[in-house]
Formats: sequence, structure tokens, C-alpha cells
Amino acid sequence: MTSADFIPYISGFLVILADLTAAFLILRVYLRRRRRSALFFSAAWFADMLMVVLSMSMNPLIRMIAEFSLTIFAMLVFMGSVRLLDEELIPVPHYILQRMALMAPIFYIFVASVYHFTGNADWALTAGVSLGISGAFVFASGVLLRPLETVYKKPAKVLYLSVLLFGLHLVPAALFGLYEWYLPIGFTLSTALTIMMAYSMLRLTSTREFLEGRGEVRVPEIHSGTIILQPEDFEEVLPKLREAPVLAFLRDLKYSQKSWKTYFITAVPFRKEGISGTINPTELAKMTEIVYQYLEETKRMGLPGVVVMDCLEYLSMYNHWDSLMKFLSKLRDLVLVRGGTLIIVVDRNSVEERLFNQLRKLLE
Repeated sequence: MTSADFIPYISGFLVILADLTAAFLILRVYLRRRRRSALFFSAAWFADMLMVVLSMSMNPLIRMIAEFSLTIFAMLVFMGSVRLLDEELIPVPHYILQRMALMAPIFYIFVASVYHFTGNADWALTAGVSLGISGAFVFASGVLLRPLETVYKKPAKVLYLSVLLFGLHLVPAALFGLYEWYLPIGFTLSTALTIMMAYSMLRLTSTREFLEGRGEVRVPEIHSGTIILQPEDFEEVLPKLREAPVLAFLRDLKYSQKSWKTYFITAVPFRKEGISGTINPTELAKMTEIVYQYLEETKRMGLPGVVVMDCLEYLSMYNHWDSLMKFLSKLRDLVLVRGGTLIIVVDRNSVEERLFNQLRKLLE
């Protein structure tokens, strides 16, 4: 046997070791923090390990099961990515979902291309289908994970890039996997990307942000419903909210606390440490979606949601007052249904008396 003959076995051993390490360590994170995304990611690495073990068999049926295990791996990575976005209250932009609809025709073209390139129908309908579906969903997972960079910074960037590359590398595997010359290249590339992806996922799930994201939080001692407060009154309430998982839309970042998920309302996007992102004042629908996801998450955690809005005057500059009132009315209904609290901080002197009375009447 030549040295090249040992490459599949060495690669297989390294991948199995990386899979088991990632699976057990991420499972331990799930058992400690009960974050469902960690459970999906852990199960994904078990599925990948099973795929590698079964693919070493010469039995056609077992190898087909191995190819099926790869699709399970891709499915679990995708589900874990979606769940992680949900846990971090990061909405998926509609344009991304629309572009994902292209996966159906692209997949057909891919399988047809594999058959045309290899001339092997069995390979195209088994390995080609498995690698095509898996590549599409793993690549889509990388696209979904990209917004997490605002929360996890470099660990998220390394993760989504490694996931994107892993998804892309399955394309040449389907096209050239039948050729002897590609096997050493394919095994080496697959091993390197698997280890990189496992390491980056372990690194992200070991960060303080991930481990403390669903840790013990203090329930704020504040009544449910809608509250309109003057800035000075809000500063008196602020100590009750310092350790609570508050969702805040602010213009004055001095109010923001470490435990809060803060969005800065501005027409000029920028990045700043300590905030989850910026939102354009015209994006009322996006703010509504963020509030909805936040309230759903706090409900699952058994906590009352608290939404703080210290940007009413700024929003009124970019939106018609009637549209703004409809937006606030919808937020009020969302909060009331889930037993939460909506705090609107507004300087009465900055709003016309007539409009302020309308606001107060609407939210009572």
C-alpha cells in the first residue's frame, strides 16, 4: 500500500475524533444551559461521525445509509442555526428567505450536471443527491449564521465562514468523487474543513455570551401593561431593570445595560460595542418582528418581557403620526397578550399636548 492509500483512514480517524469531541462538549453545554441550538449542533456531529463510520463499509446498502446520514447532519446544522437566531432574537430578513427558494431549481441543475459530468446515473441519484442537498443546506446555514457576528463577534465570523466553505466543498466532491486522483484531495479538504467547523462551533458555544445567554436572570419588579414615563421617572425605574433581559430601542445609550438587548435607532448604521445593532427609524415592521420574537422567547423562558422605547420623538420625525400610533398599538397588544411590559420614555415637552393626550389615551 502506498502512502496515498492511508489518507482515507487517517482522514476518517481525525474526522471521527473531531466529531466526537464536538458532539460531547456541545452536548455538555446543552445540559448546563438547556439551549436547544446546542442540542441540534451536538446531534449534527453525532450524525457526521455516523456518516464517516458507515462510509468505510463496502456494503452498498450501508454506504447509502452513510449518504443519508450526511443529509441528517446538514438538516441538524440548519435547524441549530435557525434556533440560535431565534434564541438571540435576530430576525431573518425576508430577502434571504426569498433567495433560499432558489435552492430547488439549483439542486435540480446540480444533480443533472453531476450525471452529465460523470455519466453515472447511480452515482448522480445517490451520492450526487446526498451531497447536493447537504451542501445546499449547510451553505444556507452559513448564510443564516452571519448576522450572529453582531453578538459573538470573531467566533461567529469564523463559524459562518467555515460552514459556508464546508457547504461549497461538497460540490467538487459530487463531481469528482468517482475519480482516483481526487480522493486524496477530497479527503484532505473534507478533514480540514470538518475540523475547522467543529472547532469554530465549539469556540462559539463556549463563549460567555452563549453560556450566559439563558442563565439565571432577575425578574423585574414592575407591573405588566403599558407605562409612559418622563426621562427623570424612567431613571428611577432603571435600577429594577438593570439585571433583567430587557429589549430596548434607544436614542440615548446611557440607559443601556449589560443584560439588555439594545438596538440603537438611527438613520446612519454603525457598529458599537454593547449594542445588538442599529435600526432605521422607518423600519417599524422590523421593530415589531423583533419585539414579537423577543416576547416569544421570554415566554418560553417563563419570564415577563420588558420592552423599553426611548425614541418616540425621533420616530415621529420619520413616520406619520397615525402610522406611529398603529405601530405602538400593535406593540401594546403583543405585550398585553404575553403579560409583559411596554415602557415608553417620552419628554412631554417635546410632543404637542394634543398628540401626547392621544398617545396616552391609545395606550391606556
